[in-house]
Amino acid sequence: MGLYLAYDAAHKPPGDSGPAARPRLLIAVRHEDAAFARHIIGQEFDFVICHSFQEARDQLDKGVHLVTCGVHFDNGRVFDLLRAVRENPGTAHLPFFILLGAGSRYSPAIIQGIRAAAKLLKVTAFTDLARFADKLGRDAAIDALRKGIRDAIEASPAAEASLTKVSG
Repeated sequence: MGLYLAYDAAHKPPGDSGPAARPRLLIAVRHEDAAFARHIIGQEFDFVICHSFQEARDQLDKGVHLVTCGVHFDNGRVFDLLRAVRENPGTAHLPFFILLGAGSRYSPAIIQGIRAAAKLLKVTAFTDLARFADKLGRDAAIDALRKGIRDAIEASPAAEASLTKVSG
């Protein structure tokens, strides 16, 4: 049977890598948020979790399809990472999600300030996970976030080029 598999593999057209590569996400969060981030992402995506600004910048060069960043990432460097992504011509097209952790409860004025700053820096989406889960329920909120990630990746202007860079 192994011989047939080797024969089939040898006769695949060039560039045919079999099943499509899964999108790769860069998740920039605090250490204590990593387990929850893994739970949200599930098995649908490949991902790398970064805990420092420099680590996240280094991973951008390795090819990702989407960046998601917690508000508390690396002592509040969420906007530094967003700015770095948007100012780099090679990553400016990437969808960028900002998430406010499920355990964080801020006043509406603080949330509005974060949302306004994110909008100015061209964030793709900002989600207050606590309020989102209160509104939809935890499981429905997680499903909606995964759908938002899929939709943002598919709508990205350079989705196919980015996917090629990761899988090739």
